[in-house]
Order: sequence, then structure tokens, then C-alpha cells
Amino acid sequence: MAARITLCLGLALAASGAQAADVWQTSGDLRFGYVASETRARSGATTDADSLRVRARFRVAGDLGGGWRASGRVAARLDTNQDNEEFWLRMYAPGATGLNDGQATIDEAYLEYRAPESPWSLRMGRFQAAFGLDDVMKKSLDQNDSTNFDVTWTDGAWWQWRGKDWTTHVIARHNDRRGSTGGLRRPLDFRDGDSRAGLFLATESKTAVGPLVQRMVTLTWLPSALRPNGLADPALEDYLAVTAKATAEWPLGAGGTKFRLGGELGWTPDTPRREAMNSGTGDADALSWQASFNFMDIRPDHDLGIVYGRVADGWLLSSDFRPNDELLEVRWVWQATKDWQLDARFRRREEIDLPASAARPRRDDDIYLRATWRF
Repeated sequence: MAARITLCLGLALAASGAQAADVWQTSGDLRFGYVASETRARSGATTDADSLRVRARFRVAGDLGGGWRASGRVAARLDTNQDNEEFWLRMYAPGATGLNDGQATIDEAYLEYRAPESPWSLRMGRFQAAFGLDDVMKKSLDQNDSTNFDVTWTDGAWWQWRGKDWTTHVIARHNDRRGSTGGLRRPLDFRDGDSRAGLFLATESKTAVGPLVQRMVTLTWLPSALRPNGLADPALEDYLAVTAKATAEWPLGAGGTKFRLGGELGWTPDTPRREAMNSGTGDADALSWQASFNFMDIRPDHDLGIVYGRVADGWLLSSDFRPNDELLEVRWVWQATKDWQLDARFRRREEIDLPASAARPRRDDDIYLRATWRF
């Protein structure tokens, strides 16, 4: 209820501010491309699919005076294989990756306060929060809203403190009893009243120290949200996870090319049973990691990135990585102009742990060619 009131208040104030302020501005982005995939099931059967996909977002934002600012944005995800169209206006997302194809929603509606020259700010309502590696892919094991063509969001309050070298983030998020707003995987469940509020903490520095260009530590706490024996069992536990992220950069020759190495390590002390994850028997694994190898400005404004990651079956937080997956991805990015970016990707994902009855691991191969226009 509190999150619903905050969202409605943000929309109302944004609308009133739009009429009163002369500094109201519009912006947005349009992302479109071709996506194709092939899946090999545990039985060995293969299926494939391809489509044209679009994500469109339009924002209205401006100053309200007295240190207050408001922003509202509408986002839609469209696909040539979608079944219907729907405007989704609920306090939860329809799936772990956010909107389904053919759906649109309000993915931003917030008020933000920051006094002039103040080191801190407070944002309240619905917003986007992303804490990925500072590399070509910008993947994350935890908080990372609206990656690729996805539309996800966070409802709650976000306090930031900007120091000389380090920035601290505290996000208190609301999770609806019917589900989260994207990125959180089953058997995380929010039907219990004590699970509705979660906490995300992060401290990050992008002040260069030798070759290091990014350092970050995060903590996620979801009280009474983990059902370790599956959604049908009443047993509940808190879900706590920590990550450490870093990137380092070195020049390669005199032509301006740079090599950037990124890494992230995540661990959680409480994991579900593997029976609940359909990955075998016993307790699920707790340790996950990713490493990225990036060649920046191979040619002017052309970057190439390679990422490899192994994500445990007990890791339930990421919108970039599925639990119980080994991932290999190669991506090329061309920043053609200030407003246009072109991307090409190949990705392979394969299961790590299996129940005894499985003949082989599931494997997914997919590609996309996409363009993004920002205005």
C-alpha cells in the first residue's frame, strides 16, 4: 500500500510540476533488432525461435523548485511473436525478466530531493537502479534493472551519499505479495508480511588507483523471502547475499586501444535445497562469479567484450544470469554517433548441476543484432 501511494503521489506531482515548470524536458530511447535462439533440452530435443523485437521508452522530467525534481517514464516491449497487447500497471512484474512481449508500463515515477551543493540525495517512488561492472557488457550478479530488451524497475526509496572518492547507496525496496519487480528468482517469495521490504547496500569508487578504475561492494537482504524447500513448503528463511566487483584497465600500444579486465564474486550463506531448484539433491551451491575481458577502442568507438561466468543454483538475484548456469558471451559494440549505438552478441548458456534423471544439461544458444537510438 505504501509503495502504491508513493507511486501515485509521484505521478500526481510530476503532472502538476509539468504545468508549472518551464524547465520540463523530454527524452527517451528506441531499441530494435533481430533475436534468434536454439535450445537443446535435457532430453536432447531441440527447438528454435527468431523474431524482431523493440523496446521503446519515453521520459518526462524536470525541476519542481526547492531542490526537488520529478521524473516519469513509459516503457514498452514489443515482439513480432507476441500474442496480445497489455498496459501492465501493477506493483509487481509478470516474470523474473520483467515485462512480457506485448506489454507496456510506467517504469519510472519518482520524486528526488537534492539540495544545492549537498553530498546526499533521496529518490522516492519507482526508479531504475543498475550496479554492473564498468565494462562492455555491464553485467551484474545482483541489482541491474532493464538490461538488454527487458523492462524491470524498483519500487521504494534510494538514498545516495557522494564523497570525494566513494559513493554510498542505500535502497529500501518494496516487494509485492504477488511477486517482485524483476530480477529475483524462485523460490524467493513475498507472500509473508515480513518479506515485503528488502534492503540493498552498495559502496563504489571510480577513482583510479593504479590500473583499478572501479571498486564496489554490495549487500542484499531479503527478510523471510526464501522458501528453501520450494514454494509449496511453509518454511521461511532470510536471503542474504554479498558481492565484490572490480575493473582494471591497461593501455595496449600507442593507438588508443585499452584492455579492461572485470571481475565479480558473489556469495550467499543461505541457499534453497536442490530439489526446489530441480538441480539434484542436497543444499544448492552458494558461490558465483563472472570475469570479463574487454578491448576498448579497437578502432575509434568500437569495443569488443568477452564474459564468462558460473552462477550457482542457489544464486537468485540476477537479471543477467540464471541460477545454475555457465555462461559465455561475446559482444561487439559500435558507438556510431552520439545518439546511435549498434550491438552484436553471441551467447551460450548451459546448466551446471543436474538431477540423476537428467540425460544431459540444457543448453541455450542465442544471438542478436540491435540498434539503440537515444533522443
